[in-house]
Amino acid sequence: MRQLPGMTRSVAWTLGKAWDADICLTDFAAGSTRVADLASIEQRVRAALPAGVLTPQDLRDAALSRVAHAGAVLGAVELDRVLNVAPVWRPLLEALAHAVDLHWHDSGGADHAWFPGKVVAEAALPRSPNEVVSCANPHTEVLESLRWVRELLASGRARPEEIAIAATSPGAWDDHFLVLAADAELPVHFSHGVPALSTREGQACAALADVLLNGLSQDRMRRLLGRAAGRSGALEELPRNWAVGLRPGAGLFEIDHWHRALDDAAARRPEGLDPTPILMSVVELLANGPAIAEQAGEMVLGSAARALWIEALRRAPTEALEFSLQELRVPDGRDPGASVAWCPASHLAGAPRPWVRLLGLTSRSWPRPAAEDPLLPNHILSRHKLDPEPITHRDRCAFEVITRMASGGCVLSRSRRDAQGKFLAASPLLGQSSSTVVLKRGRTPRHAFSEADRLTARP
Repeated sequence: MRQLPGMTRSVAWTLGKAWDADICLTDFAAGSTRVADLASIEQRVRAALPAGVLTPQDLRDAALSRVAHAGAVLGAVELDRVLNVAPVWRPLLEALAHAVDLHWHDSGGADHAWFPGKVVAEAALPRSPNEVVSCANPHTEVLESLRWVRELLASGRARPEEIAIAATSPGAWDDHFLVLAADAELPVHFSHGVPALSTREGQACAALADVLLNGLSQDRMRRLLGRAAGRSGALEELPRNWAVGLRPGAGLFEIDHWHRALDDAAARRPEGLDPTPILMSVVELLANGPAIAEQAGEMVLGSAARALWIEALRRAPTEALEFSLQELRVPDGRDPGASVAWCPASHLAGAPRPWVRLLGLTSRSWPRPAAEDPLLPNHILSRHKLDPEPITHRDRCAFEVITRMASGGCVLSRSRRDAQGKFLAASPLLGQSSSTVVLKRGRTPRHAFSEADRLTARP
C-alpha cells in the first residue's frame, strides 16, 4: 500500500494528528488491527528519524525533563496571538508556569481555560461595519480585490502593510493572484509561498518528470534542456544551439532514433559544434524511466531545482511526481512588512491587519466542514480524541479574530459560482441580515487595478 499515490501523505497526516492530540497509539492497538498497524509504523518512524530529530511527544517529554533550566535558558515566555495550543504541548506549558513568567497575549477566540499562566486580553478596537459583496466566480473575486487594494493605496487611506486578503484555503485563487498582481505591479506577498511550478526551477523539475514518466521525445527533451542546460555539472558544457541540424518533425522516441538523428544533423552543424557525447549520456540515462529519478535529478538539475526534486521524491513515490510537484511551494521573496498580504486565514488571525478582504465566503469554505481521518475514521477512534479542535472550529475562531481586529474596513466577498459553474450558497457566517452588493462581471470599476483593466472599462 505504501506505493499507492497519497499513502505516504495520509500516514504522515494521521500520525501528525495523533501526536498533536497526545494520543499513544499503542494504548489502543489491542482493540483494532488498523491501530496496531499504525502503532507499528509509528515505531519504525521513530527508529528511522535522523539524529537530533524527535516526534512532538518525545520532544515534549525531553523538555519536561529539563524544565528546571527554563529560567536560565528562556526567561519570560509569551504566546503572541496564538489561537490554539495542541494538547501535546499543554503539559509543557503547565510545567513552565511554575518555572518562568508565562503570558498569553490573546486577540480573542482562543480556549485558555486550561492555561495556567496570565492571559492578557487585547483591547477591542472600534469596528467598522462589514461590507458584503457577491462576485461571479473566483477570478472576478481576485479582480475586485486588486481594484479594492489599488483604490486604498491611491487614495492614501492605507499603506500596503496595513492591507490583507485572505481565504481559508487559498489554492482556488492563487493562480489568478500570480498573474493579475504581476500585471498590476502591486506589492502582493504570498505568505504561504508561491507554487513551485510557477518558477523556472519548478518548470525544470516538471520537464524532467515528463521525460521520466512519459518517455523520450524531441519535444520533451527540448523543453527539459531549455530549462536545465548550463545549470548542472553534466549539462554545463552543452551549447545553447545543441539542436542545430535536428529535423523538428522527428519524434525521437528511442535511443537509436537519437543516434541516427544526431549523426544526420552533423552535416548541417557549424564546424566545432558536437553536442553528441554530452547529449547522449543524458538521453541514455533518462531512457531508464522512473527507476533512476534520484540519479537523473543529480545529473540534470541545478542546485535550486535539485532541492525541489528531492522534496518531491520524499513526499510521494516517483510515479506520483506530477502530483507532488503541484503541491510544492517556495517563498516569493517579498518583504511582508512592505507588501499587501495574500494569505490563509490562519496566518492572518495570528497577525491581524486593519484593512481586510476575505474571499470565498461560501458554505463550502467558511467554515470548512470537518472530515473523518482517512486511516482512523470515527468508528475506529473517536474523532473528538483524534481531532479535539476540528477545522470548523478553527475557521470560526479565525473569522471572529480577523473581523474584530479590522478597524479600517472589512469586505466579505463570495462567489456566486465556482470555476466549473456550479452554484455556491452563502456562508452561514454572513448572517441573514447582511445586505449584499452584487458586483457584475461587466461593470465599470470605480478604480481600475491595472492599465489593461482601465482600458477594458472604457466605453
